[in-house]
Amino acid sequence: MRISVIVFCDPLHDNEGEELVSAYSNQTLKFDQFEVFIVDNCDRVAIRNAVARYNEALPALNLRYVATDAVGRAATLNYGLTLAHSPLIAIMADDAVPTSTALDSFVRFHESNPHPLAVAIGPTLFREPLRRDPFRRWLEDSGTQFGVPMRTTFSTWPQQFFFTGNCAMKREVFEHVGLFNEAFPWITWDDFEFGTRLVKAGGYSQLVSGALAWHEHHVTVAERSGALRKGGHAAFIHEKIGALTKPWTPMLDRADRLRHREIPVDDASLPLWERVPGFEQRFDREFLLGYEAEARGDRSDLVGLSAST
Repeated sequence: MRISVIVFCDPLHDNEGEELVSAYSNQTLKFDQFEVFIVDNCDRVAIRNAVARYNEALPALNLRYVATDAVGRAATLNYGLTLAHSPLIAIMADDAVPTSTALDSFVRFHESNPHPLAVAIGPTLFREPLRRDPFRRWLEDSGTQFGVPMRTTFSTWPQQFFFTGNCAMKREVFEHVGLFNEAFPWITWDDFEFGTRLVKAGGYSQLVSGALAWHEHHVTVAERSGALRKGGHAAFIHEKIGALTKPWTPMLDRADRLRHREIPVDDASLPLWERVPGFEQRFDREFLLGYEAEARGDRSDLVGLSAST
């Protein structure tokens, strides 16, 4: 076994389980060289059913669906780590559909790089049909979606970047850095906090283009607004547990200065460059409101929130 894959689930993702599971069955890496654990704490029925079909039709594929009552992505991933058998661990979101060379590319990167704290990051990109929407295209190209514009940084990669949507690392990383911090009860910010500890310990990330995954997620303005609201809560939690860096401070300051300025209603008929300032103002405002709510100990604003990764 050369690599273990832990897939975490999001209750608001609506991609079909069939395409996700099929992608793992079509890897160039041989079946006996990898295992996949889809660790689900939110009852993704479509994925569970797809795994059951493949377990029956293709038993040689080392694919398991594992239900858990773990709360939050951090706890789910920590549980997934207890299941994995390989010294190389990949972590993937359930809306990241790996291309056929993804797992083999992760393995080759780590076999050629002995650094114990190196992390391989796979590009996670919208297919063209999703990029036809100007909002999604801006999210991806600006780096607003994940924190780095993956399409434009293939040659100059920020090695301090880390996220759990599509990555692979040696198990040794967890011995040096620790597990994911379960103080974060949602799918947000836990990977950022882990990344700060990784960098402090001497680790770094590298983009591995062959580990491409397609981001099958119909992101909306409302959903991103909810994610930023939740992110504000998570930023305050991060400060409480001792943040090593606070790159969100300019966002909070900017939102506070513009607190009383009305946010323009988005008009999809306008060119994208006219809409972007409204997106940015809205997202800053949501982040500030979440941060302030968490500071008051109030999470009532998260009830029924439309927010996803």
